[in-house]
Amino acid sequence: MPVPKVIHEPRTQEAIRRGVAVLGNAIRPTLGPLPRRLVAQNQAKFELLDDGGIIARRIIALEDREDDVGAMLLRQVLWQVHQQVGDGAATTAVLYESIYKEGLRFIAAGADAMRLRASLGELLPQLTDSLLSQARILTAAKELEGIAFSVCYDEEMAAVLGEVIDTVGQYGQVDIRAGHGRGMEHNYVDGVYWKGGAQSKEMLRGTARLVAEMEEAAILVTDIDIEEPRELVPLMQLALRSGISKLLLIVKSISETGISVVLDDRLRSKIQTVVVKIDSYLQDELLQACRDIALLTGGRAILGVAGQSLEEVTEGDFGHARWVWADDKNFGFASGEGDPIRIRRQARKLRQAHAEAEDDDDRERLLNRLGKLNGGVATVQVGGIADDEIKGRKELAERTVRALRLALAGGVIPGGGVSLLNCGRGLLGAASDGESPEARAARQIMAAALEAPIRSLLDNGGFDASEILAQLESYESGFGFDLMKGEFVEMAGAGVFDVAHVQVEALQRAVTSAALALTIDVLVLHRDPETMTEP
Repeated sequence: MPVPKVIHEPRTQEAIRRGVAVLGNAIRPTLGPLPRRLVAQNQAKFELLDDGGIIARRIIALEDREDDVGAMLLRQVLWQVHQQVGDGAATTAVLYESIYKEGLRFIAAGADAMRLRASLGELLPQLTDSLLSQARILTAAKELEGIAFSVCYDEEMAAVLGEVIDTVGQYGQVDIRAGHGRGMEHNYVDGVYWKGGAQSKEMLRGTARLVAEMEEAAILVTDIDIEEPRELVPLMQLALRSGISKLLLIVKSISETGISVVLDDRLRSKIQTVVVKIDSYLQDELLQACRDIALLTGGRAILGVAGQSLEEVTEGDFGHARWVWADDKNFGFASGEGDPIRIRRQARKLRQAHAEAEDDDDRERLLNRLGKLNGGVATVQVGGIADDEIKGRKELAERTVRALRLALAGGVIPGGGVSLLNCGRGLLGAASDGESPEARAARQIMAAALEAPIRSLLDNGGFDASEILAQLESYESGFGFDLMKGEFVEMAGAGVFDVAHVQVEALQRAVTSAALALTIDVLVLHRDPETMTEP
């Protein structure tokens, strides 16, 4: 059983450095369009990985407990970046390791760790502004394809996802599904849909492909559980009096006896009714879906949580859509008759909430609602040879879509490590009057760190990094080295981009976290530490 112990300087910093190096060395080779890969054993299976965030998640703990602290510090940062922006973990790892290693060198030479941390933090706004000053807005679908390729390094996937995001836009709904073939397929659905299909197969019987379709249909949405047939009687009578011949009834749940009412032959001859439910385990999500459907169709949601009942329904509570459909798993509609002004107003509120949300799940839910308000859906089916390959490609496609959304939101910068390298130029100028030794050290540390990603890219591509960087000095700031072509190019003109928001996130996380790690003097190792499967 491990012995509990307390470790002090200088052993602490050396242990953290070794742990950071172990994880950094595992992730650095995956950076760039010509990456190496890592094989991870997962019980009886082996995974071939080339994504820094996933690699960090797979590394649970190092055998050496002292080294493990440094690896877990870096692991936490990389997973935060992965969760926040979906990409950039490898760049973060390279920056972090360089900052920490160079920082230790200056601390060993006499720099104060706390003042050095503060000086590194003071440089961050300047470096962030420098990075964002190189950003430009995407103007062509081909540029989106280039961004997609910089994330997934899969030409087929980049072409499909670039077209999809160009079509549906920044907030459009994109559903990534496992496919059945080896390649990728995609299609566009007019209108919107939700998970949760028809509550009886009898409602689909006799229809093409077991899909119930209705034109010029009325829609009523509620969060009420319908248990007794008598709850439906006033509603159906109102529908008949209102001249409704086709009705999509969206409920929280309905009993078998309730279904028997709408399937009664005498009623079905007068009004075709399809009853569906929204699949949601969270009450808040269900209520939001009810309100969004009502908004899109021009109706009113009948909410039991607000004390309402089906007996209160009036003719004006029915929404309407030109086309409605339902199968056993999903339902949807197109050309809803909601007020466009109210829909746009709600979309603006959701965009603002999405921009301010900090929780990843909250952002995803807001994005899904925005996609539905936009009125179009893209479905992408990702194929492969085996289930593990399909799963990996599906996750990669999801990360790529997230990066493309961020590219549309915040623009792109020259790729291939060039933008970070440009930020470092000028940091090594003459010291200003009264500048502290730690401030000078911080500038040198960051100059080296901002050069580290392009060095890693070149090394991974099999090029001599020092030779290429020496030649790059004679080119203007927008130029870099295209690893795929093996030549110097103007990066924007060649379509080699990075997502500005991703690079900013990587830079900020690496600087703040590595600077904090430099101030750690003591490690407390418990006898039986808890193993974290989630970073």
